[in-house]
Amino acid sequence: MSTATPAPRGPGRGREPRAGRGRRTARRGSLLAPALAAAVLLPAATAAAHVTIQPAASRPADLQRYRVIVPNEETSADTTAVRMQLPKGIDFLLVEAAPGWRAKVVRRGGQPSEIRWTGGRVPPGGYAELHFIARNPVRTGGLAFKALQDYSDGEVARWIGSAESENPAPTVTLSESATPQDVVSTHGEAAPASGAGGRETPASGSTAGATTAAATKDDDGTDALTIVAIVLAAVAIGLSGLGLLRRRAA
Repeated sequence: MSTATPAPRGPGRGREPRAGRGRRTARRGSLLAPALAAAVLLPAATAAAHVTIQPAASRPADLQRYRVIVPNEETSADTTAVRMQLPKGIDFLLVEAAPGWRAKVVRRGGQPSEIRWTGGRVPPGGYAELHFIARNPVRTGGLAFKALQDYSDGEVARWIGSAESENPAPTVTLSESATPQDVVSTHGEAAPASGAGGRETPASGSTAGATTAAATKDDDGTDALTIVAIVLAAVAIGLSGLGLLRRRAA
């Protein structure tokens, strides 16, 4: 009775030759690399698609013009409203007109507490830029401008968390060393020396103030800062007149 001798393992049977395993590993690595890169980039892209406010740093007590950037991260729904809660300590607020949007300021206890933008639409993949002027609180530290973003399908994105969360609130840091950007001056003094991008816009009725403000226009041609200059100048004239009448009466 003869015993069958096992056939020797060749390249096509049993364990794969070492060279073949190396090539297959290289192919798998080349296929996994794009997937891993996408996995790394996806959280960064998602984290970037939230409501933000600029400038991110400002000085205490400054009359600051803020920009609110509202991106639409959905794929099948429009952004239809934005509600922004104002930090405590802001006692003066002007909302700049934005084409297609209606703005309402909610006040509590005589102080502005919330801005509501409605009526506009931001399609998927687009963004809106909204503006307002506020006087910063007289303190240093962080200011959280918590925001709610409404979508046409009924969903609401709540940007109210900490900076490390998945839904961070728009935040501004108040510091005496912050570089002034888009600061409105009520005295018409010259803009202080600052770094690149820093500027101070006079808001008085002077020629210099009107010229500087005329360089900043929104899409519908409305010179918002010139309007602010006229309003503030009118208030100053009214207060001066009232003081003169009181002195004469005395």
